[in-house]
Amino acid sequence: MRKSSLFLLCIISGLALTSFSRAQQPPVAGPATAAADPGATPAYGLPITLSQAEKVLNAAKAEAVRLKSTVNAIAVVDTHGELVAFERMDESTFHSVQYAQVKASGAARLRRATATPPPEMAAALTAMPDFVSMPGGVPIVADGKTVGAIGVSGGNDLIIAKAGAAALQ
Repeated sequence: MRKSSLFLLCIISGLALTSFSRAQQPPVAGPATAAADPGATPAYGLPITLSQAEKVLNAAKAEAVRLKSTVNAIAVVDTHGELVAFERMDESTFHSVQYAQVKASGAARLRRATATPPPEMAAALTAMPDFVSMPGGVPIVADGKTVGAIGVSGGNDLIIAKAGAAALQ
């Protein structure tokens, strides 16, 4: 009982510190200033449509073929991290399927690439079951808003994911 109470206290303290550090930061830029700040995280837009997801998926697959990296799993998710389109290429390993989906989901929910999670969220991310800090999850931005994300696993992950995400820009 004592260990669980200590664990709970550590979690609450970590969340309090995260909230405190956010309170010390300037307010997040709105739409008018987001364009002026290229490092700003884009706001959420309407979730990606199936036709948009297929366009992203096909661009990523074409890049994988161009790179001769034909053992990839590619997942496209909406703004909630829910699967919209998926393809597992021939000879892809089975674990790549899950990694692609987890990378895409994490990138959509954080609105940033999975290889660069925000430092202030390090403690919270340990409790997020569908997040991995590995390259290959990239947000999909259309008209300046995050509409979903793509996750790739199997080889050249980041390059392929970026090529897919660029299909809507």
